Amino acid sequence: SRLERETDRLERERDEARETVAELETKVETLKELWRLDHSNFDDVAADRGLVSVKTVEQFTLDALDATDEAYGLVSGDVVYLRDASGAGRRTAERLADAEPRAVIRDGNLSDVADQVLFDHDVPVVPADAVPVREVDELAVAGEAELEAAIDDWETRAERRRKAEKQEHLDRIISEHRAGRTLPETEE
Repeated sequence: SRLERETDRLERERDEARETVAELETKVETLKELWRLDHSNFDDVAADRGLVSVKTVEQFTLDALDATDEAYGLVSGDVVYLRDASGAGRRTAERLADAEPRAVIRDGNLSDVADQVLFDHDVPVVPADAVPVREVDELAVAGEAELEAAIDDWETRAERRRKAEKQEHLDRIISEHRAGRTLPETEE
């Protein structure tokens, strides 16, 4: 009976070890793929796999942006993933817009102020459910095709939004003109 219990315990440990090995092998394969993305001509790799590298920002705060910039560098053309897009204000959104990202993938909702700043800087902001991000530790990739489709969708919505804002501005000018007031000149 004692030997049977010992055998059962050892078999459970063996099964758990096999599961751990399988998980680690999957993680190693993903890490190898991400390493290849980072250490080769990215255009060749992206064409073969249809992937784009993504820089992850934990929260949409100045500190988190600075931490990501320090760790990986934020440069023009990057795809940035905001794990928690809520809470950002004007300065934080301007800081991200100044990096000129190709696109921002967001989890959660942006504040109206941050949304307007990014929109004014023509930074596409797409939801994470439209562009799934695969992550291993701090490394992440997304599908190029999904990203392109989400950016195209954003551009369509952005054009409608620009037209609506322009129409609203014209309506306000006409209303104020009819009321006998004039608006200070604004830049278009």
